[in-house]
Amino acid sequence: MWSNLFSELLFGLGKLFLNPFTYIFFIASILCGYLRVKRERKHFSVRNYNVTFEWKTSIWSGLLIGAIFSVITLVAGISIPIEMVYLVSVFTIVFALILQFRWMSPAYLFGLALVALPLINRGKDSLPLLDHFVPNDMSAMLPAITILLAVLLLAEGILVQRNAANHTTPLFIESKRGKRVGAHEANKLWMVPLFLLIPNGPIISDYSWWPTITLGHSGYSILFVPFGIGFYQLVQGMLPKESVKLVGKQIVSLAILVSIGAIISYFVGFVAFITVAIAVVGREAINYIHKNRDFNTPSYFTTKAVGLTVLGILPNSVADKMNIKVGESITKVNGQNVSTVNEFYEALQINRAYCKLEVIDLNAEIRIAQSSVYEGEHHELGFLFPEEESKYSGQVG
Repeated sequence: MWSNLFSELLFGLGKLFLNPFTYIFFIASILCGYLRVKRERKHFSVRNYNVTFEWKTSIWSGLLIGAIFSVITLVAGISIPIEMVYLVSVFTIVFALILQFRWMSPAYLFGLALVALPLINRGKDSLPLLDHFVPNDMSAMLPAITILLAVLLLAEGILVQRNAANHTTPLFIESKRGKRVGAHEANKLWMVPLFLLIPNGPIISDYSWWPTITLGHSGYSILFVPFGIGFYQLVQGMLPKESVKLVGKQIVSLAILVSIGAIISYFVGFVAFITVAIAVVGREAINYIHKNRDFNTPSYFTTKAVGLTVLGILPNSVADKMNIKVGESITKVNGQNVSTVNEFYEALQINRAYCKLEVIDLNAEIRIAQSSVYEGEHHELGFLFPEEESKYSGQVG
């Protein structure tokens, strides 16, 4: 068993590069980055990050989570029909190519796959090609599918909290009153590769408990499947990091609930359908609740009576070096009170080689941030403000 296991692990790892999504992940991420840069130049007259920002900030997180969760899928011995892998991969690739990352939650992908299976089963007689997407025993695979769904939902929740919350990007949107206000967007795509057992292969188990869920086959092979997980959230009513983290925590809670249903489905098969339905409805409810709450909350990034709220910080800029955070408010510049963008840049002219700011941080405490300003530094020092006129602000020096 062990010699076959190690050889199949290497063989399955090599098949990762035969899956089209391995390459579509980079194509979709770069295209998403290109559209973001185009939008940022329109809104701020400068890009915040380059086009590689999306995949560079997500690839290692996805691979790490995939490596950790692969241990779980292998030890548990989760066996999935290859036809189900094909079907989920098709939906993943379609949503990735049209850049609809919001629909790439495992809840939606597996829900769509299970809805499509009966339809494909009916049409396979007239179109033999569809036979490659229909497992021989659909009822036997449901507990394993539900467990895999729970694992991937848990991966989504962790990635949203640990990765998406730290990599939002600024933009302008129109509020419900028709006013232009600042907002942040989390638009992420992760590639999470998992080792899975596939029926019909050279691995014969020496243990009665492994694989945990068998599909009636005598042997198994190992496949390294690059699952795609996507996430999208628009935030304008609160700090983006806090809002996105809250969504991530709720997804983790949903994953725990789905895990309980998956365990029960191991003993009572029909519970699997109920569990998948709960995953789909629950994931959509999380999205709706946060979208509705954000729409009905006054914009966090808007003009205030005192100070300027920071909408964004350009990387490696003076503002970045002073450790200014998104959501903090600047009340004084070089000793002068400021409440508009014009006042901010006029105050900077007092000392063109040095900048001293009074900042109200995220804990509502006042601190002083200061830095030298060298010739050649970005003329706006790297600050992005939610005022519409910020893109027309004057230069320093």
